[in-house]
Amino acid sequence: MNFAKKKLILLSSIIISFIIILILTFLFAEYLSRKNAPQKISQIIDKVHLIDHYGQPFKSTTLKNKPSLLFFGFTNCPEICPTTLADLSEITKEVTSTVDEINIIFVTLDPKRDDKKHLKDYIQYFDGNIIGVTGDKIEIKKFAENWGVFYETVKTSKNNYTLNHTATVFMIDELGNFKGTISWGENETSIIQKINNLRKLN
Repeated sequence: MNFAKKKLILLSSIIISFIIILILTFLFAEYLSRKNAPQKISQIIDKVHLIDHYGQPFKSTTLKNKPSLLFFGFTNCPEICPTTLADLSEITKEVTSTVDEINIIFVTLDPKRDDKKHLKDYIQYFDGNIIGVTGDKIEIKKFAENWGVFYETVKTSKNNYTLNHTATVFMIDELGNFKGTISWGENETSIIQKINNLRKLN
């Protein structure tokens, strides 16, 4: 066997090995993604005991078989929460025929201050397609953990505090399946495209 043939065989072996490694890496990443993906919302929502801003149980039936945009925050949030809720309200109004075609679910991470009355008053400042959710802090923690939401209390004074928290919006289709995220600060064109794709599953 001459040198040229040996070189060709070696090069082919390297390329094939690289392709196999690439495929295995992709399959492993896909496995981890599926393993770590949130449970279907219907599987988690009925295991926790939360209420909406009317004081009614927050259950699968609350979603009315509609796509949902799920966001965790708190009403004393100075910027991220009100901006996110306002943007989602405006964008969903733009891309749908009615404001309640998509659920916007706002789960408080601060139930100590955000009771049902306070939540109800707060969401009135937006376009009416928001479901406020509150409840016992342990139940909220269980629900938030399903989505990998991080949050912590930060003291601002002796008698006051704020929260650091995940600012991601979770997209859920009408069947309750997790379908991706919207990032804080993501541009409007991208958000509209994602919401339109979510609605196409309708």
